[in-house]
Amino acid sequence: MRVIAPASPFDGEALASGVEVLEGWGFRVRMRDDITQVRSGYLAGSPRRRAEELHEAFDDDEAAAVIAVRGGYGVTTALPLFDPDRLTRSPKALVGCSDLTALLNFAVSAGLTAIHGPMVGALGRGKDPDGAQRLQAMLTGTGRPAPLRSALDDPYAWCIAPGVARGRSVGGSLSLLAATCGTPFQTDARGCVLFLEDVGERPYRIDRLLTQIEQAGLLDGVAAVVLGDMVGCDEPGGTPTWRDAVDRVLRRHSVPVLAGLPFGHGQPNLAVPLGVDVQVDAGAGSVTFREAPLA
Repeated sequence: MRVIAPASPFDGEALASGVEVLEGWGFRVRMRDDITQVRSGYLAGSPRRRAEELHEAFDDDEAAAVIAVRGGYGVTTALPLFDPDRLTRSPKALVGCSDLTALLNFAVSAGLTAIHGPMVGALGRGKDPDGAQRLQAMLTGTGRPAPLRSALDDPYAWCIAPGVARGRSVGGSLSLLAATCGTPFQTDARGCVLFLEDVGERPYRIDRLLTQIEQAGLLDGVAAVVLGDMVGCDEPGGTPTWRDAVDRVLRRHSVPVLAGLPFGHGQPNLAVPLGVDVQVDAGAGSVTFREAPLA
């Protein structure tokens, strides 16, 4: 297992505690000697350092997976330096979420499997045992992940638009997907199931982000949309809500839309493999994974 810091600086104690968790799962954890020493303002070192770190991690033939310490900000600054050939030469599962969305989908576009799930720092805090357990099962097993069901309480809450659809899973943080729109790294979601989540974006900003990815063509030909946690995305007074923004934009697209899946910035943050075949049943409130991510 290789640990990388491709985004923001991090707390050393959280890193040490997270590494202890990974070692408890049976992994031998390796990382660059300078990982705790580099800091460039709000970045974990220069874009070149972070790109070299990623390439070195994928060059490690003994590593089964690569997992980020934390998100924050910074992956997009290094995207132009990432070499997809270096990643596919020795394929591994890449784990992260939040700011790592840009890198996860970059890996998927190169033909790899990525895992949108808890990172090292979060594992070290120990506040999400269900998320940790699912990630452990996904990294140490070869079977298909257990299905996910909406955490909402009735079909009228979870089923924004009914239907059943199947496609390759892509996505992650809505704001990061929007940030790559109009760049060479925009996610291609045609024929795919698009997973979306976010944190701290008020309803009008959710509307703006959805409108941006729509106008950039990211929703063109999408098979279905699955919404995870939208933490702190409602107005303090309760109205309008992020759901109002979702209804306004996504109902224009004749695809199933399912809400309330427990992944993203909330707890539990249940790992979702990206780049695998999935089936969405919006009426039943479920997502089924039809492939084993590490098979």
